[in-house]
Amino acid sequence: TNLIQPVQNGSIQFPRCLRKNEPAFELVRKFYEEIRNVFGGDSFRENYYDGEAVTDDITRQLFIKSALLRILAVLSANNLFEVTEKNHDHRIETIKTTLTYIQENYKEKIYIRDLAGLIGMNEQYFCRFFKKVIGRSPMEYVNEYRIKKAIHYLKESDLTVTEICLECGYNNLGNFLREFRKYTSTTPLQYRRHSLKETQ
Repeated sequence: TNLIQPVQNGSIQFPRCLRKNEPAFELVRKFYEEIRNVFGGDSFRENYYDGEAVTDDITRQLFIKSALLRILAVLSANNLFEVTEKNHDHRIETIKTTLTYIQENYKEKIYIRDLAGLIGMNEQYFCRFFKKVIGRSPMEYVNEYRIKKAIHYLKESDLTVTEICLECGYNNLGNFLREFRKYTSTTPLQYRRHSLKETQ
C-alpha cells in the first residue's frame, strides 16, 4: 500500500540511475545479477531484446520476486524513490508522441530537432527532459530500438546483414556493426548462427 501502489499509479518513481559511489549501488547490482542468472547470465541481454525473458518455473519466479523485493527494500531504505512532479505529468504524456514517431520512422533519418518539435520544446531542453523521463538520450533510444528490430530480422528473415542495416535506418555498415555489438556483445552473423542452432 505504501510503496507498490504509489509506484504503480506513478506518484513515485524509481531513480533513473544509481552511481557507483552511492551506498545502494552494490546491493542493487548484486540482486540484479541474481535475476540475470535466473535467465542464464550473459544470455539475458539477448533474451531481453527477443522478448523471451519469461519463465514459468515456480522456483525461478520465487528467486526473481525475492530479488525484486530486496531491490525495492534497498531503494526505500536509502530514500531513492522520487516523488513525481505533477507539473511534468502532461509533458511526460506528450513525450510518448516522440516514442511513437521513433517506432514508426526508425527506418528513416531521425533528427533531434524533429523530435523536439513534435512536443514544442527546444532541442537542448528536450534532450535533458527525454533522458530524465526515459532514462537514456533520444539517440540511445533510437539505436536501441533499431537494434531490437535488427535482431528480429536476423531471426525471422533471410535478409543479408547489409540489407538489415539499411532496413533499420543505418546508412553506414560500420556504424551498424558497432551499435549491434554494443547492445548484444556479438556480431549480426554470429547472432544469426547462434539463433539457427537454437531452433535446430
